[in-house]
Amino acid sequence: MDRLDAWRLFVRAAETGAISRAAREMGLGQPAASRLLAGLEAGLGARLFARSTRRLTLTEAGSLALDRARALLTESEGLEAAVRGLDRSPSGLLRLSASVAFGRAVLIPCASAFLAAYPLMRLDFVLRDDRVDPVAEGVDLTFRLGALEDSRLTARRLGHYERRLVASPDWLARSGAPETPQALADGATIDFTSLGFGRRWPLSDGRRTVEIEISGQTRASSGEAVLDLALQGLGVALLPAFLVDPLLADGRLVRLLPDWSGPPLDLHAVWSARELPRKARAFLEFINPRLTTGR
Repeated sequence: MDRLDAWRLFVRAAETGAISRAAREMGLGQPAASRLLAGLEAGLGARLFARSTRRLTLTEAGSLALDRARALLTESEGLEAAVRGLDRSPSGLLRLSASVAFGRAVLIPCASAFLAAYPLMRLDFVLRDDRVDPVAEGVDLTFRLGALEDSRLTARRLGHYERRLVASPDWLARSGAPETPQALADGATIDFTSLGFGRRWPLSDGRRTVEIEISGQTRASSGEAVLDLALQGLGVALLPAFLVDPLLADGRLVRLLPDWSGPPLDLHAVWSARELPRKARAFLEFINPRLTTGR
């Protein structure tokens, strides 16, 4: 039994006027209850009850302790209720990390609906194109695209995004549509330097894989910057579906060589704790069915 149990026994004994009755309510035998109260008094260095054969009365120290013990137990019960409530209905601050492009294209558009479903939650988006250390940054849940490197972290694969070849209608009108992947080698291309395979684009149609060495005039390390360059008509870009599909749908981009695509881009949810916190689990369960990934 812990210290709080000793105070609970003391309060009920004072309220009922009998240690035996308080002990029964707490499921204790008389000897165990007597030892618990004796231990409490020994720790305090003061007697709480003046015992007689007829009645149980509080000493001066006991009278002083009673109100404070009640306040202590009320606060403890409120804390336990609050913690249990957190587990049932997530609340508080949730820090989410992702690349700028993925955060803006996928996570932020879901924020309003998520907060409507969980009104006690607050969201903090840590959006950077470099790798964030979840432990150092205090991030609850990270969304990572591409290969995973940090074995300290727990990860769950959520799916993958296809990489599509796209260009603007203006570029297509000026240059014409390439008929083969090899035609890209001599045309205007935009180098996405964070792709991880340099200036050689590996493309596959599901049966064959070819590597095309690109030689365009522009390059950028951010997916959003590559997208902006493509929209300006500066060439062909190889970008993940989550970035380009809305623009393909409204005609601001055109897909080229639709049978060909780059290597799939894996998406993982990553966290540092052994168990995913309830508030992070709520967000992951909310957004997972909204992801337009291949599985």
